[in-house]
Amino acid sequence: MRSLLAFMTGVLVCAGPVYAQVYKCPDGAGKTVIQQTPCTGGIAMNVKPASGHAAPTTASDGQARLAKLKRDNEMAEAIRTGNPLVGMTTAQLQQAMGAPSQVNASNYSGTQKNQVVYYRQDATWYVYTTNGVVDSIQRREPTPSAGPSARKAERCPTPQEIRDAETSASSITISEEQKRALWRKVEDMRNCGKR
Repeated sequence: MRSLLAFMTGVLVCAGPVYAQVYKCPDGAGKTVIQQTPCTGGIAMNVKPASGHAAPTTASDGQARLAKLKRDNEMAEAIRTGNPLVGMTTAQLQQAMGAPSQVNASNYSGTQKNQVVYYRQDATWYVYTTNGVVDSIQRREPTPSAGPSARKAERCPTPQEIRDAETSASSITISEEQKRALWRKVEDMRNCGKR
């Protein structure tokens, strides 16, 4: 019976929380150091070791960050390739596709809804926004029966392409005649979709 009591006491002592005894001590330079051995003028600290388990929110936070990074990469790729993407702001849409050919705006009970139209050689894009965010996209191929009388689609340059053209037109290595020609081209780029 005594051995059973001694065994149970030992189990209870071992099953209790484990703490590491560390000491906060001043060193010779007057700075504070943490060490495992007691020191003169030191303060004893009880430190619990890490449990080894991550907090449940840590994993979901990591997944959320990963999802945001993926979404940001998709957005950057869409802008780079000149394609609309659901979730873009109107500023990102204009950065990706340039100035729209037409905007049909409406306001329903304080909710701003727009149909933004881009006429292109290969297709017509209808981009629908709600309060400045793209919520759906429609792409229509040109109809073959439209023939030569169909509206000539023109791809408008993106703001980045316009800035690049402005930089080229401002170059000090080209002649004045070349500069004038490039600035006319920049002006045409800026006026795209406004005709």
